[in-house]
Order: sequence, then C-alpha cells, then structure tokens
Amino acid sequence: MKKIFILIFSFFLLTNICLAQGKFSASISNVSNTIKFTLKPIGGDITAGLSTIEFFVRYPNASPAFTFGTVTANTTNFPGMTATGVTSSGSWEIEIDNPAYVLPGFHTAHFIYTAPAPTTTSRLYSNNVPYDVISVRLLGATNTVNLQFIHQDTEEKYYLAISDQNGADLRPAAFTNYFYPTTSSIAGPPVSTLYFANLNNVPIPVKFNGFTAIKKDNNGLLNWQVENESAITDLYVVERSLNGRDFSLVNNVASKFNGNAGSNVYEYTDNNIKALRADIIYYRIKQLDKDGKFAYTEIRSIRLDGKAFTASVFPNPVVNTSNVNIDLVTDEKVNIILTDAAGKEVQKAFIEGKSGLNIYKLNMSTLAAGAYQLKVIAGSENKVIPVVKSK
Repeated sequence: MKKIFILIFSFFLLTNICLAQGKFSASISNVSNTIKFTLKPIGGDITAGLSTIEFFVRYPNASPAFTFGTVTANTTNFPGMTATGVTSSGSWEIEIDNPAYVLPGFHTAHFIYTAPAPTTTSRLYSNNVPYDVISVRLLGATNTVNLQFIHQDTEEKYYLAISDQNGADLRPAAFTNYFYPTTSSIAGPPVSTLYFANLNNVPIPVKFNGFTAIKKDNNGLLNWQVENESAITDLYVVERSLNGRDFSLVNNVASKFNGNAGSNVYEYTDNNIKALRADIIYYRIKQLDKDGKFAYTEIRSIRLDGKAFTASVFPNPVVNTSNVNIDLVTDEKVNIILTDAAGKEVQKAFIEGKSGLNIYKLNMSTLAAGAYQLKVIAGSENKVIPVVKSK
C-alpha cells in the first residue's frame, strides 16, 4: 500500500510540476523616443523556442504624422531571432493600417514575427524575470503620441500572440494577465472586449528638414532646419572632412529648444576655409540627444578648385567592395564603367547624381585579382581611376 501511495504521490507531484509551466505576460515601455516590447514569465519558468510572436498597437487618428524606424531584436534574450526587421520569414514585419484591422478613430500597427526553420533557439526563461524582445524608434512627428498595446478577447483581429516551437499557446489563461504591470479593458468591436496597456506621450526625435553648405567670401556658410526639438535635444555638432571619409569636430551649436516642440533654423560659419588648402571641403551635422542617441544629416560639400567634378575610390586596392566618392557641382546623370587590363567592360552602372557628395558601392568580390580601370562620366566630363583588385 505504501508503494502505491508513493507512486500516486509521485505522479501527482510530476503532474503539478508540468502544470506549473509558466506563460508570458507582455508589456510596452518608452525610453528616449524608443518603444520597447518585453515578455515576462508568470506562474513558473518557461523552457521553449518561439515560432510566432505578434504585438498589436493602436494610436488616435489625430496623432501627429510619424513613422516607425527599424525593428531591432534582442538576440541575447531570444537567440536565433533576426536582429533587424524586414518583410520575410525569420524576421520582424510591421503592418501599418491594414484594411482588415479597422478600429474607428485609431491607426493600427501590427508587429509580426515568424521564426524560420529551425525555430528561435530554445532556452530557459525564468519566472517573473522580464526579457526585452524588440525595440523600435518613432520618427518624424512634431509632438507626442499616445499608444495602446491591445488584445481583443474574441481574437478576430487585434491580438497578442506567442507560440512555442510546437505551436503551443504561451499566453496567460486570464485576459487580465495579458499585460503587466496592469491590464485595463474597454468595450471593443461588437460583442468583444479590448484589453490594453497604455503608453502615453511618447516624444518623437528631431527630424532634419534640410541642410546646405555654400561658400561665402572665404568662409563656409552652413544652414540646417529641424522639426520637433524637445527637452532631450542637447546640441548640434558641426563636423568637417577634407576627403569625404574622415570627419572631425569643428564646433558645437546649442539647441534652441525653449519648452515647445517645433521647428528651428540654424546657421554656422566656418571661417577662412581657404586656409585649409583643400580642393573640396565636406560637412555634416550630428544631432545629439542628452541620452547619447544621435542622428546625422546628409553630407554637403563646398568646392574650392573650380573643377566640374571629382571622383575617387577608397579603399584602393579593393578587397571585395569599396566606395566610389563622386562630388558634383550640379545634379548630373553619372555613368560608371569598370574595365579589365585588356580594356574589356566587366561592370557598368548608372546613377542620378546630386549636387555634392555621391557614394557608389563598387562590388568586385566576384572579379579576379589584378589591375582595372574605373571610368566615371558626368555630363561632358570624365575621370579615369586605376583600381587594383587584391587577392
């Protein structure tokens, strides 16, 4: 009898241990203009690989216009997950305002992950420990955005989805546990309830609207326009290069933010640039936030040599790929022709060149080692550059 009791007790214990497998509760947070999605096991540890994850977010139609940046996955917490989002299996995709998902008065954003074969690597996720999944920056608005992380109880359209490598559901049994630290609810589409977590007043980072560099007397006059400056905008760093590759600090320009997000125009004069003894001077502006995040303008150039255009290849010799730097005075159509030592054409390309620095990626990875010539034609002018393909 004692053995039977022990066997029954052991079976009961093992069964309860198995039943103690946790489920994932989800949250959304904001850190310096970047929204972050996090999963946390509740009710026990989880040992699994993930095959599907879907997050659903809504925001009012009256929100200022903005876009989502690139999805970045936390590959430490979720090994095997693709680091950046593109629209293919094994990576993250964002659906914006899919007509199938219509919530009156709201825009919708659907973040979708489908693992490739094999599924995202299995690992242990410990109970009550949060694991960051993805982050994505919000770009381009002039104010703040209120987001709601949502799930519809009928699961007809708007949902949180988490499945393991076998397709098993890893969501909590109770809708009130779908989101943490708290889950709210509201009447949803007909005969349904929307459960949600709020993320209010997400600020959008600075957006550059334009940047110009012109020669005035012997000086370089720089002008740039920005939208959506905020309290986190620290300063603008003016950087200069004499070769279009290596930039160094010229000076810092303080933000004009005065408490109200909006547009501002900046000017900076780089004095006596003739003394630099360079044919072309390149500039860019780095916008720096107080949390260390930054963004760059495009590169602009000022020409001092009076030539129609210049072209160079760096690095040269070429291992696999190099940059062809083409600096134009005006917008020009540019033809790029690569020939081998016998004069045979091995590559040809065409670009719509813009005034200033244009960078063309020269790919020689499939070519044999040896000597080549690169001919760059812009308008009625052309440049021929000897190029060496190394082993």
